[in-house]
Amino acid sequence: MPAISIIIPCRNAARTLASTLGSLIAQSFQDWEAIVIDDGSTDETPELLAATARTDRRLRVVGGSGGRGPSAARNLGLRHATSDIIAFLDADDIWDRSRLAKMHQFLSRNADIDIAYSRFAFFSECPGDSPTVSTVPAAPLTVLALLKENLVGTMSNVVIRRAAMQRIGGLRSDLSHGEDREWLVRAAAKGARILGLDETLLYYRTSSSGLSSDLESMYDGWRESVATARSLASLPSVCEMRAAEAVYLRYLARRSLRLGLSPSVATGFAVRGALLSQKGFFNDRKRGALTLGAALAANIAPATVRSALSHR
Repeated sequence: MPAISIIIPCRNAARTLASTLGSLIAQSFQDWEAIVIDDGSTDETPELLAATARTDRRLRVVGGSGGRGPSAARNLGLRHATSDIIAFLDADDIWDRSRLAKMHQFLSRNADIDIAYSRFAFFSECPGDSPTVSTVPAAPLTVLALLKENLVGTMSNVVIRRAAMQRIGGLRSDLSHGEDREWLVRAAAKGARILGLDETLLYYRTSSSGLSSDLESMYDGWRESVATARSLASLPSVCEMRAAEAVYLRYLARRSLRLGLSPSVATGFAVRGALLSQKGFFNDRKRGALTLGAALAANIAPATVRSALSHR
């Protein structure tokens, strides 16, 4: 049995999949299996997967998720995984060469950790083309922290013990946005210990035309996470929730600036957040002030200035 099972959902990912699989095959830690779920691709993805599987028998291609989206594909992959440690990798993200080795060591040395993650850097076409890097707090993530900002960022950043996965359950396939946050909120509410490794081991691709740019739908997904916390009797206080929502609105404003979306999008999110809870929106005074300032100036400032402010 391999030490780690990696689950990779993909659909029409031919443009990015080779780089993603290359970053997996190049890992310094080699004791793994990969279950790749082709979710009904109509481009060259099946041929690319077949060619890779012929040269590396650790990679298995699975069909049958019926084009129902990445969550259903991941849940299908879980049924095929054989290892006690499970990692997820999306077909457009890239892992640092040392990621699996360091994550395996991190979990081996910390038996109380259920879910591990790392810092990640955003990129558009090539890792390193964006200065934006996530942060990793020293404390385990709580429901409140996850409702503020999802510092895990993406399922590509999740490494979980099988036993914890069985307690938490699979991802919701009825959500098209925010399913990773909802799952993490559910995990924290059920007592999972989620702790990060403060090293950049993942490169997270963003696109102005992809799901990562559909910010209003992301906001709807955030509300689903709130509903999950409520259903598990883990909802923070009203004051804490207002502050958490303001932090999330600040995040959406910064995300819209970073993606170069219409200036009115950033303005709307920033103003809503500042009016909802000054305590939350300005919990990081510099970040709050720069975000609000950039959003208000968005209609007159050049795009390069707006982008620079969003990265501070």
